[in-house]
Amino acid sequence: MKRVRFGIIGCGVIGSSHARQIVQAKAGDFRLAAVADIRPEMAERLGKEHGVPWFKDGYALMDSGLVDAVIIGTPHYHHPPLTIAAARRGLHVLCEKPVAVSVGPARAAVAECKKRRVAMGVMFQQRNRPEMRKMKDMVQAGAVGEIFRVQMICSSWYRTQFYYDSGAWRGTWLGEGGGVLINQAPHSLDLFQWIGGMPRRVVATVDTRHHKIEVENTANAVLDYGKGKTGYIYATTAEAPGLEQMMVCGDKGTLVAEGGKLRLAKLNVLSIRKHLLGAKAGMRPPECTWRDVPLPNIRGSHINIIRAFVGHVLHGRPLAATGQEGINELELSNAIYIAGYKNKPVELPVNAAEMERLLTELARKHGTGKSENIRRRANAELKKLLGKYPA
Repeated sequence: MKRVRFGIIGCGVIGSSHARQIVQAKAGDFRLAAVADIRPEMAERLGKEHGVPWFKDGYALMDSGLVDAVIIGTPHYHHPPLTIAAARRGLHVLCEKPVAVSVGPARAAVAECKKRRVAMGVMFQQRNRPEMRKMKDMVQAGAVGEIFRVQMICSSWYRTQFYYDSGAWRGTWLGEGGGVLINQAPHSLDLFQWIGGMPRRVVATVDTRHHKIEVENTANAVLDYGKGKTGYIYATTAEAPGLEQMMVCGDKGTLVAEGGKLRLAKLNVLSIRKHLLGAKAGMRPPECTWRDVPLPNIRGSHINIIRAFVGHVLHGRPLAATGQEGINELELSNAIYIAGYKNKPVELPVNAAEMERLLTELARKHGTGKSENIRRRANAELKKLLGKYPA
């Protein structure tokens, strides 16, 4: 294969954006080959816009022989069955975030891609934000020493009631599968685990403030890594002015990413540990020097993730984000859901069956009938593909 032929499954806002970026890239090693949507008018519009064949559903596109890889941009519940179906046809998969609503289907999808030896990448384009890429590199290089605290505040995802009312699936358990943790914060959760690592235990609260929706719009979580390392996550769509900040505190200093900038506070001692144990003053902390960190000249666009995916398929280069890392992000969101709604600590990895029971319970308890049952339809597809539901 010298050129990857992409099919877009899901012709809404994000799928249309991916199609335009692929066409505008005018790349020699990939091109747009087909599009599909269960709303035929959407598929026809996008197909005619770019002069490519269009199909009434993703399965027809995958059976057409016109594509080598698919980009999946459908409602969240449909990501796993479409991924599994693509893998069984020998097609590579680049999936929008999140890779699923719950960890059971996500694990099944990633396992199927591994079994069929096809690539599975995830559209976590915010990894290419200059300040986040530099923070990742500096943490790995030991710039702040041994990490003892990781903090993520993402309250800049402001949404009005008008937004939630703009689509019947929005803000529903059976349609969207969750609120801020599933729709808005996956990028933040991915950055958190990508830079800070995966915890072993989560305690959390979830809440719905002001909005008239079924799902959560606010979440707080404290994460335990063991050996004195802890984490904190706060996410909401109901706060202004918003803040997006990530902080990594270590034995030798602190990194703070905020507002597109990265700052480093470097302690003027060998380590906080040695200062705590050896200083002769009782309450005077060590001095530190703050400086702005120069950032690489990169952009966090979707096309960079697509280019990395093509490089992996054609030349075996690293993916920007793997399917397993998509599971990691879901482990965090699912753990926060269970911990928050069940009011108990949750150990990772998450119990997939427990998460499925919680989704069923939440839909029954808080469901308003606003959305069609997208979950039921997607689960039926999974059962048909796998012979049973993966939980």
